Amino acid sequence: MHPIRSAIAAAALSALFLADNASAAATSHVEDATAKLAAAASPMAAGALEKLYSNRTWKWKTGGGFFSSDRKRFTAWSRDGRTWSYADGRWYTTDGGKLCMRAVWTSKGSSVGNITCFLHREKHGVVYQKPSLGGKWYVFRHKPVQRDDEVRKLVKGDRVSKEVSRIKAVHQ
Repeated sequence: MHPIRSAIAAAALSALFLADNASAAATSHVEDATAKLAAAASPMAAGALEKLYSNRTWKWKTGGGFFSSDRKRFTAWSRDGRTWSYADGRWYTTDGGKLCMRAVWTSKGSSVGNITCFLHREKHGVVYQKPSLGGKWYVFRHKPVQRDDEVRKLVKGDRVSKEVSRIKAVHQ
């Protein structure tokens, strides 16, 4: 893969995988306990995941992604230092608790396709999440929701299209 494309993919994955999730500062003991609780939970149904993500923007430290209900369009932007990139694609869910984003990430002069998925499990209103490839389980949503829950970064409405349009204009 071309070095610039690798950088785009790495920036996109970093934004998604390291989206300030709760596991970043967790100790090994807490991670093990959370993994056991997640294993005892049930995979979320596709409909429940659609309700959770549809027409919401997932705000990241260096960007965000919007999950449109219109044909399940996914748009996002990310910044890694001086490199700005945007994504256009689709999102989908499965009854096995999986949310996936299939998109082409574009940076100045380069584009690369990428699929990123997250697994979700739920028990008694507590939602656990982890990247489908590697990563560790963390509590995405407590019951009741806590101040630092990742689910609070899912905000209603499209908060990315304006920035995506700006980045596209700069890249043309």
